[in-house]
Amino acid sequence: MRVAIVGLGGIGASVGLALQHSALECAVLGYDVNPDAAREALQAGAVDQLAERLAECADAALILLATPPLAIPEVFQQLAPHLRPETVLTDVVSVKLPVLRWAAQYLPYPSRFVGGHPIAGTEHHGIRAARADLFQGAPWALTPTEQTDPDALQRVQAFVQTLRAVPLTMDAAQHDHEFALLSFAPHALAFSLVALHRENPTQLQGGGSWRSATRVAQSDPALWAQLMALNREPTRRWLEQLIERLQQLADALQQDDPDAIQQRLAPHTGDTTQ
Repeated sequence: MRVAIVGLGGIGASVGLALQHSALECAVLGYDVNPDAAREALQAGAVDQLAERLAECADAALILLATPPLAIPEVFQQLAPHLRPETVLTDVVSVKLPVLRWAAQYLPYPSRFVGGHPIAGTEHHGIRAARADLFQGAPWALTPTEQTDPDALQRVQAFVQTLRAVPLTMDAAQHDHEFALLSFAPHALAFSLVALHRENPTQLQGGGSWRSATRVAQSDPALWAQLMALNREPTRRWLEQLIERLQQLADALQQDDPDAIQQRLAPHTGDTTQ
């Protein structure tokens, strides 16, 4: 089996390393627009060989796209004239609805595309973030549509399991709604806390709570700007709810109301403001 990985950053290179440690007999072809990233992935053993042109990846049985999200449309368009009807494509972008629209718009066989998202990234990026065990036991969301070929879905599910991840099939809109809360809002909060500290330097060093709350602020802000823009409505709605809760806590502090403070810190399950 021939697998092509387009985009050899932390996730793409981790897929390649995981494949090298798997029982799947396959040849891994890698491509990246950045020649240095491509060479580093080859040296690290994440890929068996490099493609000089993106079109060369179209010969693979399965193509995994691990590029920045806004590069996906161009990748689809460049691959489109060279794809075979049996080739399966999937991706790792953490917002799914836009990618599915691009697949329908640009791919000659959109039924052979399966949207995917491994929930296993870190705040690091590039080859230094690549690990063969990154996906072990991690959920990997798959978002087929009514038009998705069942064979393509089955192939991607098997591929994900080869990486020792756990495939989870779900609706793309539900994925984007839920992940806006689970990841996009925490990233927004972490970036905001770091900016607040930068504007208000402290003599004290932050402890464990600060490190936990701000860890993901080390992520690439350019990437997260793309992701948040692509998933702006769900992210905006969760941020508005978060702001409302923080405002309620600030009001309780202003009123010097210990009971209200505790209620805002530990709302009971029947809280109608949730």
